[in-house]
Amino acid sequence: EVVDEYGLGVKNGLDETIEMVTGILGLQACEGSDCVPPNARSHTVLLAGKFVGDMKVLVRLSFGIDATGNVAMRVAARGDTQEAAAIIHGIISEA
Repeated sequence: EVVDEYGLGVKNGLDETIEMVTGILGLQACEGSDCVPPNARSHTVLLAGKFVGDMKVLVRLSFGIDATGNVAMRVAARGDTQEAAAIIHGIISEA
């Protein structure tokens, strides 16, 4: 498992931020975890999918937003190989 934290800057809300990040990663949310309750200040999304080479990955995204709209994200990724988890963090870092 590879874990890291990222500051995403000022965003309009967690729902838009979650949609943006899941779109960038190209993974599917598990069990409706992408649905953010109204007025939520934090939320966790579980993602799953495959990358080129048939590498399976699981990702846990934990988001928090402060009163000024700054969003922080904690990413925990694991996969069939350490490389799969590292790819997730590479994609996020370059976005």
